[in-house]
Amino acid sequence: MIAVIGGTSGIGLTTASYLQQEGYDVLVGGRRQLDNNHGLTSHCIDVSNESSIIKFFSSIQQLDGLIYATGITKTKCSITEFDVADWSNIISTNVTGLLLCLKHAYELLKQSKGRIVVVNSVAARTFSKFSGIEYTASKASLCGVVKQLSIDFARDQVLINSVFPSMTATPMLRENVEEDLLRSIESEIPLGRIAEPLEIAQGIEFLISRKNTYMTGCGLDLNGGQFLNG
Repeated sequence: MIAVIGGTSGIGLTTASYLQQEGYDVLVGGRRQLDNNHGLTSHCIDVSNESSIIKFFSSIQQLDGLIYATGITKTKCSITEFDVADWSNIISTNVTGLLLCLKHAYELLKQSKGRIVVVNSVAARTFSKFSGIEYTASKASLCGVVKQLSIDFARDQVLINSVFPSMTATPMLRENVEEDLLRSIESEIPLGRIAEPLEIAQGIEFLISRKNTYMTGCGLDLNGGQFLNG
């Protein structure tokens, strides 16, 4: 079974649907359950609540892979408007939530010599044009988590990697970013367009699959050349 945490929307939902189409047994975790239209099995999980995480993973008998696609952000603002509550909320969800999920999933992953994929962001490689320092710092932190744990997990043959997508055409993006601004962003990307969620899902599928036998502590840059273009 592959558990997709944060799989009720965006990249997570597309990845869960794609994996199921490819023949994987998929369980989606999120703060809300999916409706039956998606044809996916889902259980509620709140990654800011350790009891909720324990309950989620205690219901699983075998876990071959874990995808952490949960992430929140806030709009960029001046450092003079920095708010500790916002910082704590973003770090709790984006970083601490991952660590707690790994804490309670690890024995299952150890038994299966499983795979872990963390959905990061191109912001961790450079900076974010639209999100605040809280988001960028949280994503940069995930880089350290993956590198450190790849060494710790190697003794058990558990592989952990990241993907670094740039802006992706999720429904939330389309709803919140004006078309003129999107066209301006696309003009700065060497491939001339933003990513489709399926393109990110396909990269994740390789890392979570048994086709990946020797990559750990690594990251796939899925950004159409944007990272290289500065």
